[in-house]
Amino acid sequence: MKFTRTAVALGAAALIAAGSAPAVQHFAEGGADKPVTTLSPAATTVQTSLPTPTTSTTASSTTTTSEKPKVVPKSTTATPSTTATTAPTTAATDATPTSTSPTVTVVETTEDPEPTDEHPNVRPLDEAPKTYQGKDQAWVRILDRHRDTWDNEAISVKSESMERDIPVAIFYATDENGDRKENAPTVYLLNGAGGSEQDTDWVAQAYDELEKTYKDSGANVVIPMEGAFSYYVDWAAEPPVDTDTNPFFHGKQMWSTFLADELPQAVEPYMNADEEHRAAAGLSMAATSVLLLAEHNPGFYDAVGSFSGCAATSRPIPWAFLDLTVSRGAPNVMTPEYIFGERGSDYNRHYDALVNAADLKGTAVYLSTGTGLAGASDTPGYLKDRLINEYGVDPDSASARALSNAMTLQVEGGVIEAAMNACTHDLMVKMRANDVEVTHAELRNVGTHSWASWREDVQLSFDKVFKKALGLEQ
Repeated sequence: MKFTRTAVALGAAALIAAGSAPAVQHFAEGGADKPVTTLSPAATTVQTSLPTPTTSTTASSTTTTSEKPKVVPKSTTATPSTTATTAPTTAATDATPTSTSPTVTVVETTEDPEPTDEHPNVRPLDEAPKTYQGKDQAWVRILDRHRDTWDNEAISVKSESMERDIPVAIFYATDENGDRKENAPTVYLLNGAGGSEQDTDWVAQAYDELEKTYKDSGANVVIPMEGAFSYYVDWAAEPPVDTDTNPFFHGKQMWSTFLADELPQAVEPYMNADEEHRAAAGLSMAATSVLLLAEHNPGFYDAVGSFSGCAATSRPIPWAFLDLTVSRGAPNVMTPEYIFGERGSDYNRHYDALVNAADLKGTAVYLSTGTGLAGASDTPGYLKDRLINEYGVDPDSASARALSNAMTLQVEGGVIEAAMNACTHDLMVKMRANDVEVTHAELRNVGTHSWASWREDVQLSFDKVFKKALGLEQ
């Protein structure tokens, strides 16, 4: 029997509140004294008992298939590096304006649309990717609109492991004259569950905060614009859908390899960046992804920021959240086993950031969470003002939408964030038990699983952790 996200969130919060899922339980069974067997992606074939799917139901189509999912061959160039077991982001996103009829956005560029010999895996993006509704993704228009105020590009980066090009937003570090700075460190930002495919990405939801924080920071910013519901790991099996028609899963899912290997090797030389210093941050689903990037690639990232996340993936309650999240990419078909293998397996534990928390030693870490209690930004009044002033929604319509959004934030977003709060404290205990420093923890007294908190985290993570870790303090 399948449960709704709200039901599972409520159940998780109740268990945590009642003490049925204490933090110490994780550590007693999977602590630092118990070695963890990790898998070599170059040599491992994942054994799975996944059921043979018969239909692939997506937001746009139903596709019949009779093949059992194929096991994805793992990369030989990078150790697996990401995942996330956070709750779905759509429980806590601000309402986006209703889009007009679908149009094709052609990205303006004076560059040759073909890759150059110097950077063969990078080329300008020639057309806006589509949302799951078939509309142009908003981030491309936003970049084009702000190109004169913050130097940016919409590009595509070739992924050999996934056998396709991945759209990426890049923002250049600039000096006081607006000229590009060479040898600048790079901050990688990962989107939450719905990503750019649902216009719930960093650019569409928090552009102003990104520009305010990073425009004059001395750091480049890079945001991959694909990967909805993927957890940004190298999957144990290929997606159980028709990847030509599914709006989220476009082929092989080898995100660990792409993020820790292919993307930096392509984009950092392209931007003339400092290839020794970088940071990564992610919200909700991606909050664990960035922890795993650091854990699986020691010394590669100077700092990570994990916003409203749950490090664990192999425990029952986090696994239930995984199921709720990934199933949104292919209802009634997609399950966590396609991504993590069997729950509790070595493969799953390799992609459990709580199990591997000791490997964060040497990396500056920023953590944040609310309590699930409603704050000012979760009230109908705040949301109404935002709809009117920032999205141009009619005041009469804004009132009803704001009330509906506030109810979602306070009920669903509240219990989800309460569970993320418990997960964050679990991680802090595990890190300290292994003599791993928590550089800064932003533990809010209020706040739901929502963009209002994550917008604050953009500036706070940079000021409290990233600036020093990347050598940008004056």
